[in-house]
Amino acid sequence: MFLKVDADQARIEVEIQAMALAPVPTPKVLWHKPPVLAIAAVPGTALGRLGEPSTASPAAWAAAGAAIRTLHDAPLPPWLGQAGRGREELAADLDRECAWLVTNGVLPADLVTRNRQVAEAALRPWTPVFTHGDLQIAHVFADGDQITGIIDWAEVTPCSTSPS
Repeated sequence: MFLKVDADQARIEVEIQAMALAPVPTPKVLWHKPPVLAIAAVPGTALGRLGEPSTASPAAWAAAGAAIRTLHDAPLPPWLGQAGRGREELAADLDRECAWLVTNGVLPADLVTRNRQVAEAALRPWTPVFTHGDLQIAHVFADGDQITGIIDWAEVTPCSTSPS
């Protein structure tokens, strides 16, 4: 069993809902009594630990990639369907911030201009996908070459993977 304590009740609710909707292996919710969420232990071991070499097999890594592609291909959770600001609003905010940096002499204009051009790649039209917002190797568990569970779903967010 794993106990997670989070004072933000809304984040715990999102985590519970995300695990129920995710089309990949997730731990079973054993019980939830705010501010604690109890989930079942996930069989196997994490793909690795940050900063250390992974001992997981190439097949386990391939299975993890397949699981994440399955997640990205799944329908968005209902609360993400209308989430986020639109491209135009983000671009307008970025333009205001860039203008402020130049007007106030915080950074050279050519540096701001170049980085604003680079930011266009992030502002391209995108298709939102269901994604695990804090995906890291310590959150993906495998038993041999099979993915047995993905934990820590509190940061479920829409993410872009490809142009619309």
